[in-house]
Amino acid sequence: MEIFVARQPIFDVENNVIAYELLYRNGLENSYDKSVAGNVATSIVLLNSYLTFGMQNLVEGKTAFVNFDKHLIMSGIVELLDPDRVLIELLETIIPDDRFINRIKDLKEKGYQFAIDDYFEGYKYKEIIEECNIVKVDFMNNTKEQIAALTWTLRSQNKLLLAEKIETKEDFEWAKSIGYEYFQGYYFAKPVVETRKTFSESAMQYIRLMGQLSEPEPDVAKISRIIEIDVSLTYKLLKLVNSKLGLSQEVVSVQHATMLLGLQSFSRWLSLAMVQNIGEGAVNALSKYALIRSFMLDRIASCTSYSMFRDELVIIGTLSVVDGILEMDMVQILEQLPLSDGVKGTLLGEETMFSDCYRLVLTYEMGDFAAAEAYANSLGYSYKLLFEHYIEAVQYADEMYEALNMNNE
Repeated sequence: MEIFVARQPIFDVENNVIAYELLYRNGLENSYDKSVAGNVATSIVLLNSYLTFGMQNLVEGKTAFVNFDKHLIMSGIVELLDPDRVLIELLETIIPDDRFINRIKDLKEKGYQFAIDDYFEGYKYKEIIEECNIVKVDFMNNTKEQIAALTWTLRSQNKLLLAEKIETKEDFEWAKSIGYEYFQGYYFAKPVVETRKTFSESAMQYIRLMGQLSEPEPDVAKISRIIEIDVSLTYKLLKLVNSKLGLSQEVVSVQHATMLLGLQSFSRWLSLAMVQNIGEGAVNALSKYALIRSFMLDRIASCTSYSMFRDELVIIGTLSVVDGILEMDMVQILEQLPLSDGVKGTLLGEETMFSDCYRLVLTYEMGDFAAAEAYANSLGYSYKLLFEHYIEAVQYADEMYEALNMNNE
């Protein structure tokens, strides 16, 4: 899945970038989709900025300006943001009431700063202006006379002024001459669309579950809550329980279903379902390698002292090709995932307790049999079993690959 966020720089009088406004985009065409509600657009921007790109990476350590409508201000999402990193732009379409103004005052006491967006001659909500640190004056939809008049009024109120929609050098020079501190517009830079492939939200649900299952003592209640918020996962789990246990026992809850199935069986099913989900649509051919590797690592674990780490090794095999599927750097991918340092380190090629198991599979896969035998010996794993397990893994992967693709048709 590809996600998009546009960012447009904000400059000071010396042409230094001091902030970025983050803008919703749903594709590379670099235009706002007006069919998307403002609160939805902002939610998507925040989700993508924090969870996928990383807010600090996206704004390069500077301040992020983000649009908020009335609904989002009244929600609890604001408190999730760092007031030192995010400045909240209030949309000019907001019609305030006492609850809204009190909410703004409360957030200001918590350290949040506000700007009013697209300010124009005739804007009538003075109570909002009073609470804003910055006023963004629209240089395209106000005349010069209007701009001069409202600028004098705003400066008398000690507001910081940002000239937006600056299209020409003349506009920029004039805005500086009448006291504007900050500037934004096509004269400086158009919004640049940043794009990155990432997991779909449903794929992230699988990964959150994997993270819970890799805990020393998995919490069935937490696992159940993750499943319950995903209709598709709940349906698939109940189907799985039915296929395993039939209709002889009534399932009363997701937690009950998980306990009936058992965490080990649930973990095995989850790794397969995740491979199907990550690729979206037809299962990527790379997924076959993931199936082979996870199967092999499971067998190696069961035949060595690593039997108590089967779940971690299965996760390593499952995620070993995810950088190829998403066409992303493995470091960036693993930053998003709630996995142990041992699992992450192994996938990054670092020396961990799981490295030899993983290298055994990779060297055999590449035909480096001498290295594979050396790794097998170091693990106490019978090298004679390797060929047998590999054939089983390939047959298993072929069957699963065919079944998963058939399910997507």
